[in-house]
Amino acid sequence: MKIQTSIRVEDEFYKEAKVVFKKVGLSFGDAVNLFLSKVSLEQAIPFSINIPKKDEEDNISKKSFEKIWDNKEDSEYDKFL
Repeated sequence: MKIQTSIRVEDEFYKEAKVVFKKVGLSFGDAVNLFLSKVSLEQAIPFSINIPKKDEEDNISKKSFEKIWDNKEDSEYDKFL
């Protein structure tokens, strides 16, 4: 059984990802289902998530975080500034 859901994603990431998905013959929904099935099988996020090292952190602009953090009122956002 399939369900319909709605998610909010960054416009730029969505557009860029759709180009990649098209190149490999996937729709956006197919790609989301692949991600969800991988999470389900592995019982984990299927890629590593790391805290940037200090030198990498210095290269990340405030704009990058604004792109990722949609809600500037979120207390999590403030931890990165």
